[in-house]
Amino acid sequence: MKIAIVGFGISGAALLMSLKSSGKLDTDIQVDIFDPKDEPAVGLAYGKDDTHLLLNAFPTAMSINPEDKFEFSKWLTRHYPEYDAKVDLVPRTIFGEYAKERIIPVLEEENVTHYKKEIIDTLVVKENSATVYQLTDSDGKPHGSYNYLFLALGTPSYQDFYNLQGLKNYIHNPYPVVEKLNHINKETRVAIIGSGLTAFDLVNYLSHEKDLKYPMGIFTIIPYFNSLRVPPYQGPALEYSLDKNWIEKERHKNKGVIPLNRMVKVIGKDLKANHIDLAAIREKYDPTDLKGTYRTYFGQDHPELSKLQGYIALLSGNLGDLYMSLSRKDQARYHSDYAAIFSHYQVRLAPDAVSNMYQLMTQDQLFIEPDLMEIKKHENFMLKSASGKSYQADVVINASGFDFNTDQIGDDNPLLARLLDKGFLLDKDKRGLLVTWPESQVISQLYGQLDTCFYIGPWLSNTHYGNNNVKALVDKANEIVKNYIKI
Repeated sequence: MKIAIVGFGISGAALLMSLKSSGKLDTDIQVDIFDPKDEPAVGLAYGKDDTHLLLNAFPTAMSINPEDKFEFSKWLTRHYPEYDAKVDLVPRTIFGEYAKERIIPVLEEENVTHYKKEIIDTLVVKENSATVYQLTDSDGKPHGSYNYLFLALGTPSYQDFYNLQGLKNYIHNPYPVVEKLNHINKETRVAIIGSGLTAFDLVNYLSHEKDLKYPMGIFTIIPYFNSLRVPPYQGPALEYSLDKNWIEKERHKNKGVIPLNRMVKVIGKDLKANHIDLAAIREKYDPTDLKGTYRTYFGQDHPELSKLQGYIALLSGNLGDLYMSLSRKDQARYHSDYAAIFSHYQVRLAPDAVSNMYQLMTQDQLFIEPDLMEIKKHENFMLKSASGKSYQADVVINASGFDFNTDQIGDDNPLLARLLDKGFLLDKDKRGLLVTWPESQVISQLYGQLDTCFYIGPWLSNTHYGNNNVKALVDKANEIVKNYIKI
């Protein structure tokens, strides 16, 4: 039996680790991996870069070994004892170091081959009544035939709200920052578009590595910031009802769907049982500006928020199943009524990065302009706000987040663009890819449901909702390998 994994960042590495931990790699199979990058398992997020770029998850949630959820924590304690492996948000490069160290021995097994080649096309054929997959690399060389195909084709490109891509001194994707921002010097006027996690990365890097003469500007439409990651909850086990058994029973009871109101009601009961006062927490911690965020979090403990974050961590483990149990109308209502506030408390900022940004603002080394309207380029960039203010910048750096619109896929992901164009893959409402759930099997206009072809990764965020973290990807990879790979 032959298996192909196309793309070998964290998602691809999680698949290989699951094949190993499940024992299926030790059977009579051949696994071929295709990825042109030199560094395995790290992708763009965890590759070689500056150490001021931090994880936004605790080490206890970052293991790529599905059989040992604390593996990264234990590795961190051995290799970097200066960090607290339970509560510190460590540099992303350290996690990349762990991931490479863990995956390289598996890559060296006799029945695993890593081709540093880019795959440009995939073909489905019938051999002896079985469906198999043939691949073509960028040199025109064929590979195959494969009984199983895993596609893990990276992350979406960044959004380009102001049509700046291609302009000189506009940096569309700032990673790796040590390469993309290397030319910035002391005299450079820097503007950052967006206020999410990437903006904090950029400010953290520039303030520590570049002695800028002029204040940095963060330009955004929404001037609010996510909640901060506080020390993890250490109390008694939390009451949590919405596990897989509950989901299965509720789906059966409600003819295949679960009403959003029902989920909200049960979550409310859980919060009450756990003595979590959501109204009080929201009054104190709901979205605000940088000054308000800093004053709310620093110099005090946050036991109630820690407990809420602990409950959200439990909820996040079933988020994909819960989301896919909603009707389409309830999915739309979730996005309109709940998604923004849930994201505020689920996606958390590193306290050190927030503190650094606040200190820079108080020292007039940083300003935040919350009502950006347009950006024009002549010799330099001119940024205009709705309030009539204008700002000049030499370099504009994009931090506006991923663009999941499949119509915008282009040269940065040619295989994905090709497979969508030919109908091998289908999009889901122009917001990511369409797959079966929970199997993550590809649904094709040409071939129907492909039971032996799987997709995993951020492009499934409209199906595998909330999958933009290592734990969710590792759990899904392990589920696919254990349940749907028949060896």
